[in-house]
Amino acid sequence: MELGFGVLAVVLLFLVVVGKYLVTMRMQQMRQRVIEVEVAARSARGKLKQIETQSGVAGREVKTKQRKRQSLEKQIAKYKKELAELRG
Repeated sequence: MELGFGVLAVVLLFLVVVGKYLVTMRMQQMRQRVIEVEVAARSARGKLKQIETQSGVAGREVKTKQRKRQSLEKQIAKYKKELAELRG
C-alpha cells in the first residue's frame, strides 16, 4: 500500500513538473507574440506619423499654390485692363 502511494506521489510530482514546463513554454510563446505585435504596432505608428507629416506638407503646398494662382490671376486681370486702356 505504501509503495502504491509512493509511486502515485512520484507520478503526480512528475505531472506537476510537466504541467509547469508546458505552462512556462506557452507563456514564453505568448510573450514572444506580444513582442512581435508591439514591434508591428510601433512600426505602423511610425508610418502613420510619416504619412501625416507628408500630408500636412502637401496641404500647405496646395494652399501656397492656390494663393500664387489667385495672385497671378489678379495680375492678369490688371494687365488686361491696362492693355485695354492703352488700346482704348
